Amino acid sequence: TKKPTSKSKFFGKQKSNQIMSESNENNESYVPSTVLVLLGPLHFEHAGSADVLSVKIAAPEETTQALEKASSMVQPSTVETLHVVLKSSAISSLFDERIFTTFFEGLKPGGETSVHVLGSAEMPVQPADVDEIRFSLIMAGLRLEQEGLTEGEEGGWALLARKPVIETVDEEEEDEDDEEEEETTPDDKVEKEP
Repeated sequence: TKKPTSKSKFFGKQKSNQIMSESNENNESYVPSTVLVLLGPLHFEHAGSADVLSVKIAAPEETTQALEKASSMVQPSTVETLHVVLKSSAISSLFDERIFTTFFEGLKPGGETSVHVLGSAEMPVQPADVDEIRFSLIMAGLRLEQEGLTEGEEGGWALLARKPVIETVDEEEEDEDDEEEEETTPDDKVEKEP
C-alpha cells in the first residue's frame, strides 16, 4: 500500500489510541497554512492539496499532548487560518483556551481564527453559550470581528477573530519626528510683544 501524498497531518487519538500522522512526521519541509482543531466525536476527511494540520481531541486528558505535538509542527507567522470545531454540548468539557494561545505565534499577522459551534434545531446555540470562547479569543490577543448564527446549519454559532497587524515604525522616521518636535516648541508659536 502507498502512503498518502497529501501534506495533511493529523494528531489525536484514533482507534489505535496513538497519535497519528497521514504523512511523514519527520518531513521538516511541512509547513501548514491551516490548522483544524476538532473537539469531541467529530470527523474530518481531508480533500485536496492544501497544507492542513488536523488536531482531534476527544477527551480533556488528551489536550496537552495533542496541542504540544501539533504546535511543534507550526512555525511562527505561517498559519493563515485556525479553525476550531465543536458541538455546543462539548464547550464545558472539551473547550480549552490554550487552543488559541498555542497557535497565536503561528498565526500570520492578520491571520484568521474561526470557531464553529455546532448546535441543533432543538437546542440552538445562544450567545451566552459561547461566553467562555469569546473571552478566550480576546485574552489570547485576538480581535473579535464577527459572530452570530451560522447560515444553513441548524442552530450553529460562528465566531471570527483576527490576529492584529502591528505596524512598526522605521527608526529613521521616528528620529525625524523627534527632530521636528524639538525644532518647534510651544514658546516659538507665541508671538512676543515688543
